Amino acid sequence: MVKNYFLTIFAGIAFLGLLASCNTTADPTESIPNPDDGPPPKRILTKVTANSVSQEEYTTTSGVLEQAVVKNDAASNVYYTGTITYNNKTIKKINFVSSASTGMMKYDFDMTSDSKGNIYNASCVATASTSGASYVSDYIFTYDASGKLTKILEKRKTGGISAYNGFIENAFDYSAENISQVKVSKGLLKINGDPDMSTAVLSQYSFQNYDAQKSPYSTLPKAFFIIRGLMDPVNFYKASPNNPTSMYIKLPDPAPGVNTAQSYSYDNQGYPVIEKNQNVTFAYKNL
Repeated sequence: MVKNYFLTIFAGIAFLGLLASCNTTADPTESIPNPDDGPPPKRILTKVTANSVSQEEYTTTSGVLEQAVVKNDAASNVYYTGTITYNNKTIKKINFVSSASTGMMKYDFDMTSDSKGNIYNASCVATASTSGASYVSDYIFTYDASGKLTKILEKRKTGGISAYNGFIENAFDYSAENISQVKVSKGLLKINGDPDMSTAVLSQYSFQNYDAQKSPYSTLPKAFFIIRGLMDPVNFYKASPNNPTSMYIKLPDPAPGVNTAQSYSYDNQGYPVIEKNQNVTFAYKNL
């Protein structure tokens, strides 16, 4: 009985199809294609929240980043406000001021960058509430033949000393165009000014298994996130074009390594709108 029922349906469908093929009068409504709305509007990241708490807010005018308010992960309810200054449409200065009344740094970065986000040289004056914690840094950027950033060497003058006395080296590995790992070595300089690796402690930041979708941070200047990475290396992945689906962070011993996994939902342009595991949401505006 069931078999005969389905055979009857299929026979009916076939008969209707035959009638349709014999009808030589075209339906004019079917011959008109759907209207073309054109390409979707470009969009830019405006806000990132985690568990409904603001983590990052970006202020732009006509697609130009003017200000960023980013949460300081090392202190609850403390934010840095970054103000961006341009020269010939490339970032020249970024000044970060903390919302904390005491105990936090003020960072003044000065740099030379290009339209691709590559930084060629930079310096930073970090001012703390106590002079002993303040420092002045100069950065040397190294690129390979394909234009990928491979190393940033920071030489630092700490505590009012006039000579460089410390270094931080950020060494980059890649998976395609994405930053897959940053090894951060921190130690003392030799008398001749070279890094003394025998004094270095190592931290490792791995950004793994990138998807093929667009990073929300790719809508903003790459140079900004390189500078954010100098403040906290966990931000370096934001200079990548895609999204990592797992991260591994290993700080110097005895701190244990920490793994996190990321799972995204995307909009119709391929940008993440939700990261489900940490309950992160991304908000955009059209340009």
